[in-house]
Amino acid sequence: MAVLALWAVATIASAQSIVLPPVAAMSAAAASAGAAVPAPSSEPLVAKPLLSAALAAAAAPPSAAQAAREAFDPVGYRAPSLSLSRLAQGDPVPARVLAGEFDGRFEAVSGNLVWGSKGEPRWWRIVVNQDVDPAVAPQLTIDRPSRREIELWRPGDELPLRRSIYGPDIDLNHSTRMIVFPLPKGLRKGDALYLRMLAADVLSSQVEVEPLAKVQREDMMHVGLRSVVLTAMGVVAVLAFGFWIGLRERGYAYLGLTLILQILTLTSDGGEMRVVPWLKDIAPDTRTNIVLTTAAVLASIRFLIFFLGLRTTQPRVTRALDWCSYSLGALIVVSLFRTWKYSALYGNLNLLLVLALILYATVVAVWRRQREAYFLLLAWLPLMVLLVILVGANHEWWPEFAWLEYTFPVGLAFGGLGLLLGLTSKLQQLRRDRDTANRLATYDSLTGAMTRAAISQSLRSAVESAHRSQRPLSVVFFDIDHFKRINDEHGHRVGDETLRIVALRTRNRLRAYDLFGRYGGDEVLVVLADTYLRDAARVAEHLRESVSGSPLSIDGRLLPVSLSLGVAELQPGETPEQLLERADAALYASKSAGRDRVTAHGSESEHEVVS
Repeated sequence: MAVLALWAVATIASAQSIVLPPVAAMSAAAASAGAAVPAPSSEPLVAKPLLSAALAAAAAPPSAAQAAREAFDPVGYRAPSLSLSRLAQGDPVPARVLAGEFDGRFEAVSGNLVWGSKGEPRWWRIVVNQDVDPAVAPQLTIDRPSRREIELWRPGDELPLRRSIYGPDIDLNHSTRMIVFPLPKGLRKGDALYLRMLAADVLSSQVEVEPLAKVQREDMMHVGLRSVVLTAMGVVAVLAFGFWIGLRERGYAYLGLTLILQILTLTSDGGEMRVVPWLKDIAPDTRTNIVLTTAAVLASIRFLIFFLGLRTTQPRVTRALDWCSYSLGALIVVSLFRTWKYSALYGNLNLLLVLALILYATVVAVWRRQREAYFLLLAWLPLMVLLVILVGANHEWWPEFAWLEYTFPVGLAFGGLGLLLGLTSKLQQLRRDRDTANRLATYDSLTGAMTRAAISQSLRSAVESAHRSQRPLSVVFFDIDHFKRINDEHGHRVGDETLRIVALRTRNRLRAYDLFGRYGGDEVLVVLADTYLRDAARVAEHLRESVSGSPLSIDGRLLPVSLSLGVAELQPGETPEQLLERADAALYASKSAGRDRVTAHGSESEHEVVS
């Protein structure tokens, strides 16, 4: 649902409205073209045969507007040449500018780019160098409309047309890709258009005269691409938060928060926020952009520290990133109240330092063969390059590039997806390492039996379950007779091999769900669920025979080995410790009776020698 809602917002916010002309307007257009206007009919429309209506429409002569549209080829269209000049200083009264008093002060500029000064209006004069036919419905377009308020005086206008992507001058007939001014009368060679622009940045915008059909086609492409990018970022963010909730891994939360903040930044700059009533009033504010962008950088720092494990692998880089975080946090706090002249420069210099530290940390991690570093390098290296180019363009360190408008959000989407895959791979490796550690902690590496801690915990759980269900439970406690003598006479390597073979032979005589653990040294504990004392004694006898029935073959020598075993059955209300004490007592009874035998400990505490 969240993804569908995001897609709907992105589509509706960027889409152009389609308004059907009223019947009266259609009649007037037809009359001006010389076509007969049919009189209104009281006959319902559904009464006309569909085939007749289609034939009549096909036979009717095309109107002038329709003929112009059919004759127009947007692919082969060439925009008219324009000559641009700007008023270097001042904001004179518009009437004096339109009267030509300042024509001598306009300075010619090359190309079709206009730009503003931060917080100060700037005047531009646009002269058309060739005729523009009104039949193609020409439109004056100005791209990069974010945080720009533009007024346009066309030839003969006394009052300007005002356009912006936020505020009362929104034009919902077009997408947020550009600001569009209609030129319904066309233009003649030498006509001058006066443009007054108030901008919050120094980025330049391209000015062109384009037919309405071309503008609408580009609007559709823009809406489609923005919807795909924003939806992709939203999907990755939703998945990240879903994994965070399900797996409780905070790295997913950092990634999801980073993407959400980037989505808010893109929709604020791109104009999609204008459809949200409680956001459209704060989106044009420069503080909104600073706060959102800085918060996104902070979230990405937290994510990358976690993703690369920098706190343990590169503590010095982590400390430097922490100081950058404190600096950016201070910028957010200050920007909540006001902005100062160097807010953007201060934030962007911090961003460049963060990028340099992350790049250094990533290269070091790649050198150390950290698997997640490869994902980060592939996913974010292009994005880092785009960020450096974008920061430099914002501060006029080098020219801006029009392709940044789409490549940057696309890079964000693919970067987020790549890091999501990298984080998933990292967590899978962590889980494999954890499973390996758990196995090492649960099972003895020599015998393959459970460790003392694991078998003790399993015994406690089995006892609690037996008491609840009132089912029988028995244990077998055994050790190898004269095991110390084997170590002393043949060495510890032979002793270890003896333990391994004894464990293998006895474990093979047990059921799949019986518990088998090395309790300490050569002592082994077997837990038999759903087993009474007499049955457990028979199992113990089978264990004894599996070892003493044939000697062990070690290093070409046959080594006779025997076991002493004690058996006990769980009594009502008995604790695991009490049960083990009785089994241990039965084991020592077997040793006292001559070893190589099984002794079962009954409820009356007498020792029953089974064999």
